Amino acid sequence: MVFRIEGRFDQPAAIRLRQRLLAEEAPRAILDFSHVENLDGATLPLLTVMLTLLHRKGRDVFLVGLRGHQVRILQHFGIEVAGDGSVKVLVSDEESSQDG
Repeated sequence: MVFRIEGRFDQPAAIRLRQRLLAEEAPRAILDFSHVENLDGATLPLLTVMLTLLHRKGRDVFLVGLRGHQVRILQHFGIEVAGDGSVKVLVSDEESSQDG
């Protein structure tokens, strides 16, 4: 399922996206940011939470259209974005022990 984000991606838009993502049960989600005119940097932590929740549900996520600095910021939050857009959530040892 493709989620095309357009215009401004701010906190209200991030909350709406989270609701849509969690309501949808497709095993694969593509988040297309290529038509976003303004991405509020404060939404990147919210995006990190969404990606982590989807990862825990076993869903594959791909990110399209993010700029290099946005991808680098996500890396600081433990989200790795491959060249093909696939997302890998890097889980710390502390989080792994809590899950198990």
